[in-house]
Amino acid sequence: DPLRYYLMRSLPVGSDGTFTPEDYVGRINYELANDLGNLLNRTVSMINKYFDGQIPAYVEGVTDFDNALAQVAEQSIDDYHTYMEAVDYPRALEAVWTLISRTNKYIDETAPWVLAKDEALRDQLASVMSHLAASLRVVAHLIEPFMMETSRAVLAQLGLAEVSSLENLSLADFPANVTVVAKGTPIFPRLDMEEEIAYIKEQMEGNKPAVEKEWNPDEVELKLNKEEIKFEDFDKVEIRVAEVKEVSKVEGSDKLLQFRLDAGDGEDRQILSGIAKFYPNEQELVGKKVQIVANLKPRKMMKKYVSQGMILSAEHDGKLTLLTVDPAVPNGSVIG
Repeated sequence: DPLRYYLMRSLPVGSDGTFTPEDYVGRINYELANDLGNLLNRTVSMINKYFDGQIPAYVEGVTDFDNALAQVAEQSIDDYHTYMEAVDYPRALEAVWTLISRTNKYIDETAPWVLAKDEALRDQLASVMSHLAASLRVVAHLIEPFMMETSRAVLAQLGLAEVSSLENLSLADFPANVTVVAKGTPIFPRLDMEEEIAYIKEQMEGNKPAVEKEWNPDEVELKLNKEEIKFEDFDKVEIRVAEVKEVSKVEGSDKLLQFRLDAGDGEDRQILSGIAKFYPNEQELVGKKVQIVANLKPRKMMKKYVSQGMILSAEHDGKLTLLTVDPAVPNGSVIG
């Protein structure tokens, strides 16, 4: 509701406007929390204090200020309808706030806390309370198209049902026998200006599209797990394509698989690889074409096995996956 109010009050329909956190928070604190919220809180509190929560019947012209408030209400309602038909929402809401401001002034003029001290002025006090409630009822109806939840909250604290027709709306049509809530609650708590403005600015910065920096390979800082090697060192490594002919678990080990591979050099070779736990159904690997380090010096493993190379795999989050190649690539093809 506060955001809808701000947009409708500050930005003309069909035209560009400027949003600033300072203006947004200011309107919430001064127009919603102070002007409307405090008016509702004071009204509900005084009706509970002076009339046990029962809103007195509406009577015109009891105090010297009743008619002036009624005239402003009538003019505000007329202006509101005129601006709404013209789709001029900022001025329509301005008309509503003219009534809110006049109602706050009405409290200062009538000084109900003074009237309450004199039993002879009881009728005037009753008129003030009914005029305040009637004015808030009109306000709740007029803001409903913009702030539905706020409109319902105002009416609920006044003990009224939801918005009825806006036709023939006036202070005088306030219903009889209405009881306000026992304790009102602020509908718009005040915001900490500095904290809220800083938060909104932070969110606005976070929603800005990232500016893509022009790529310059000379400025790239490579992240390596091991120290750099010279090309001549890498060139010593012979990586070939090999086809898995057979694979089986190694007896006495829960980690190793025994591979028989065709590396395209006329002789099958045996390689042991510690990937057993990642391939519980090792037979699915038969027929796959993998990448092997073909010129790695053979080494003896498990006392009776010789591993003639290394099968390359990728590690991610502790899981190993064999690096395979397209089946159309011939066995023995050099990778590099």
